[in-house]
Amino acid sequence: MDQKLSQVIKNDNIPPEMMDMLESLDNNAQRLLADHYDENSNYFRRAQPAKIAERFGGFPDKHPLLYHYTNLNSLEAILSSRSFFIGRYTDMNDKSEKQYTYDLCKSALKEAGASNKELQEFNNDISNPIFDYYLMSLTDNKNSEALSRYGDIAIQFKNQSIQDHLAIKHTPSYFYKRLDPGDGLVYPLKVLYDKKEQLEYVNTVMKAWSIAFRNKDRDPNDMSQIKNESLKALELYSQCFKNSLLYQEEEIRFVVIKRLSQEQHIMPDLYFNGKPKIKLDIEPNMIDTVIVSHKLEGKISSIQKMVQSYGFNNTEVKLTDLLY
Repeated sequence: MDQKLSQVIKNDNIPPEMMDMLESLDNNAQRLLADHYDENSNYFRRAQPAKIAERFGGFPDKHPLLYHYTNLNSLEAILSSRSFFIGRYTDMNDKSEKQYTYDLCKSALKEAGASNKELQEFNNDISNPIFDYYLMSLTDNKNSEALSRYGDIAIQFKNQSIQDHLAIKHTPSYFYKRLDPGDGLVYPLKVLYDKKEQLEYVNTVMKAWSIAFRNKDRDPNDMSQIKNESLKALELYSQCFKNSLLYQEEEIRFVVIKRLSQEQHIMPDLYFNGKPKIKLDIEPNMIDTVIVSHKLEGKISSIQKMVQSYGFNNTEVKLTDLLY
C-alpha cells in the first residue's frame, strides 16, 4: 500500500474488507486518496472550494472599490431605472466564456492518453449542469485605458454593497442545507489570465478525475466523491479562467449561480431584448463616484446635474486621472 495512505489510515481501525478494497486500488489512486485528506497536497489546494476562494476570490478586504466601464446613455439608464442588468455567461463579449476552461480540460485528458471512454464520460459529466450562472464584469482599476473602449464612463461601486444586495435577493437563509430551483449563490472572483497557472490547476484536477474514473469500480464511494469534487472545482475554474489575450481587462467579476428547474430550465429575473438577465437593484448610496474620460470633460457639470436629478445627490462626477 502507498506509504502516505498507510499513514492516513493507521489509527482508523479499518475493517478487513475495506482494507482489501483500498489495496485493490492502483498506486495512483492510493496516493490520490491520501492527498484527498492532506491539506498541503496540490490536489487539496486546487480542488477544495475554500482553497480556490482563497486564491481567486475578489473579496472586499482586498478590492473594496470596483468599477464598471460603460457609456453615458447606459449610465443614465442605470440611474433612472435604479437597476443594473447582469447578463448570462452565454451573452458575454467573450464567446469562449466557460468553454475555454473545458477545452483546456479535454486537451489535458488527450495529452495524458485518455481513452475514448474517458473522454465520453467527461463530456457527459460537464453536459448536465445543475446551475446556470450570470456575470457582472468589473475591475479595480479606475483608470483603465483598455476598458475605456466600452465607453467614457466608469461607475464606482462598493464591492460589499454589490455582494449584500445580490445575496439578499438570490441566496436563501437555508443555503447551507440546500438550494431549490431559482435559488442562488453570489461571490466575486478575480479572473486569471496566466495560461501556465491555469494549466497547473487544470492538470492537477484532471489527473485526479482520470484516476478516479479508472478506479471507480474498485472503490465506488471514494472515487465518486473525488470525481464530483473535481467537477465542482472545474466549474469554478470555468468562471474565472480566461484567454491570456484578454489580460488588459483586469477583470473582477461577480458570479450569480442559480439552481436550474427540475426540467433543466434557466430561471432568470427577466428577459431584456430577448436575453436572460439578473437584476441588481441600485440605491444612491451604492455609487459614490462617476469617473469620466477627457472626451466628456466639458460635460461634467451637465452629467452631475443629470446624476442628481435621479436622486443620486451624494455621487460625485469627476475627471479621470489619466493624462489624456
